[in-house]
Amino acid sequence: MLRLLQLQVFEHDKYKRLAHNNTTRRSLARAPRGIIYDRFGKILVTSKQSLSVVLYPAILKNESDLVGFSRKLSKYIDLEQQDLLEILKKIDPSTPLPITLDNDVDIKTAIKIHENESLLPGVLVQEEATRYYPYGGVAAHVLGFVGQINNNELKKGQDRGLGLGDLVGKDGIEKSFDETLQGVKGESRVAVDRYGRVLVNENFDKPNIQKPIKGQDLRLTIDLDLQKAAYEGLGENMGAAVAINPKTGEVLVLASSPSFDPNLFTKPVKSSVYSELAEKRAFLNRALNAYTPGSIWKPLTTLAALEHGVLTTSDYYRVSGAYYMGGFKFGDWTSASSVMNIYEALAWSRNTFFYQVAKNMQAEWISDLASAFGIGQITGLELSGESEGVLPSPEWKKKTYKQDWYPGNTLHFAIGQSFLMVTPLQVARLYAGIANNGFLPEIHLVKDDREYKLKAVSGVSLENIKIVKTGLEQCIDSGTGGASKFTDVVVAGKTGSAEVYGYAHTTHGWFASYAPAHDPEIVIVVFMEGGGHGGSVAAPVARKIYEAYFAKMKANEAKSITVDS
Repeated sequence: MLRLLQLQVFEHDKYKRLAHNNTTRRSLARAPRGIIYDRFGKILVTSKQSLSVVLYPAILKNESDLVGFSRKLSKYIDLEQQDLLEILKKIDPSTPLPITLDNDVDIKTAIKIHENESLLPGVLVQEEATRYYPYGGVAAHVLGFVGQINNNELKKGQDRGLGLGDLVGKDGIEKSFDETLQGVKGESRVAVDRYGRVLVNENFDKPNIQKPIKGQDLRLTIDLDLQKAAYEGLGENMGAAVAINPKTGEVLVLASSPSFDPNLFTKPVKSSVYSELAEKRAFLNRALNAYTPGSIWKPLTTLAALEHGVLTTSDYYRVSGAYYMGGFKFGDWTSASSVMNIYEALAWSRNTFFYQVAKNMQAEWISDLASAFGIGQITGLELSGESEGVLPSPEWKKKTYKQDWYPGNTLHFAIGQSFLMVTPLQVARLYAGIANNGFLPEIHLVKDDREYKLKAVSGVSLENIKIVKTGLEQCIDSGTGGASKFTDVVVAGKTGSAEVYGYAHTTHGWFASYAPAHDPEIVIVVFMEGGGHGGSVAAPVARKIYEAYFAKMKANEAKSITVDS
């Protein structure tokens, strides 16, 4: 009697707790990640409540027949049996968080799984916050996507509380600011039977329940309307478009094509879908990848020549279909013969003009000035995977190829060919430097209250920059960049067509520009991989972005006038 009294009265709470722990299991609940907005407060990424099919990994300890289990489960979710089996094999049964296998399921699917729960131990349909990208692939390379944490990420993230089953940023802003966007997990307990299977309808006391805390929000410098215009302009072509504010360095557009839908990665991806995207190189952010620039490089060559006194505005050269030096032929894009000065040569992008100028130049003059404009260096954008590109020089060639630098290398270098490789974002910074009369902005994607300062470019004079800017205006007004010409806004820019090994029958198409020419507000660079002539394929995409930008400016001005009146 005394023993019963001790067990049932004095030690009642102790044994109740032990029994409770035997019939329940600690369960963690994911916290909604922070919302990502564009510069005007439009939602780019959020979390939405949806019905998800989840698996509590502990049940896998008692599942010896994973093949049979995956076969039964694959009938109810949007995953093929083989893909599901591979996922189940990789899951650690000690994972405290449920693993999402499918999300946004309809009521019919939810009912079917509930009706067959005896055949699917550990599988539940529950409401959870799912990452949602309302505009799909429009800004996929900027935003990135989330996915289940892997072993490498787990090692790096343990000091900030990450564990098995957590969702983490895998690319883009989601990855770069994962710690900011991650919230604080909630905690509760779920009822289980003696085999560890979750009992959905079991009622019991739920002590120590902690609600999840949402992650911090982020506001980007991206303009969603301009981003849409770039995305639509690029279409399914391989290419990229970048737009920045030259005065602040804010990135207004960062688009890459082909793109992908980040919503695909909120659950396990079918191997066939992933293979298709990988084959198209859809995950490659071409805005941050390096390519041969071609003729958009000529303004920099012009600046170097002007600074070293080998070219003046009064110099004229005869242009034709080719220039010969040392027994080698250096071709032009047209055989039309004429006599041109620097303005006309920039407007019509005549290679033979720049060959003759480069013959009197040292390659280091171009390399040094390019370096001062940030070429060969990452911009420091808040995204991973940015390429430094390649800025060649005689010293670089000796070190890299163990070869001397030949005069012909300088001629190719002068027109943006040779070993030179730049990213569209680097080109945007270069043209911002020209637009700003020799001052480079600090490129950034996250909008905050910091004061961003312009950096002076050494080795270049305002007088010579103005000469180049006049040539860039003529390129749009009467030269190869006419496809981006406006009636009420003066655009300055340069087309480019870069010959590259592996693209035997076509070229990379470039267009680099800024507007309005007299007081630049926006710099736009468009790159079309293997697309053809820049004036034909890249300039029209830039025009779409300009149209969206200036239409927006007019609308804002009209609103301002209405409010003032």
